Amino acid sequence: MKKIFGILVCMLLITTTLSATVLAGDEENPEIIDELDDTDFDKLDINSVWFYEKSDEPEYLFIVMKIKNLNEKINAVFSVTWFYDGIKYVSGLDTFFYKEKVFRSGVYQRATHRQWITMPDCSGIFDINTNIITWKILKVNIGNPQKDSALTKTRASAALGFPSSFLLFLSVDYRDFAPNNITDYGTDYSIKY
Repeated sequence: MKKIFGILVCMLLITTTLSATVLAGDEENPEIIDELDDTDFDKLDINSVWFYEKSDEPEYLFIVMKIKNLNEKINAVFSVTWFYDGIKYVSGLDTFFYKEKVFRSGVYQRATHRQWITMPDCSGIFDINTNIITWKILKVNIGNPQKDSALTKTRASAALGFPSSFLLFLSVDYRDFAPNNITDYGTDYSIKY
């Protein structure tokens, strides 16, 4: 009887430990989840965001944003922010219908054009077939986080870019924030490599 009780307790502990372990870094287990259809413009409607790394490229951090209906024929700004070691960082993408897309990532600054263009470029993929944006960011440009350190207070946003952003002055708000509540954050991401 004691052996059976001991086995049951061990199984309960193992099950509890495994269920408490959060698997992160993929589409099924994103760090940021957003409610769909919470903006009137589905081309800016954030579905989810996740962070991941590759063992064969440990010097990079990858961030993926999934949008409901990604479209490259609009001017928009997509961004993901987080904190590392007390400093706020951002990955951003400017899309334009009349020129090349610009992927950037670095220390978060006020959203002025001059400050934005001084931020380091990074590579990225804008895939309208999967509705996914992917940033490939050199870790040295975002504080060089080390293995087991945490990226905290994760958030994402999507907004119309200039000149469409003037619609905000007409009380037409097509922005989307993830999570929806501006005081909430997504899950932390722990650096793997």
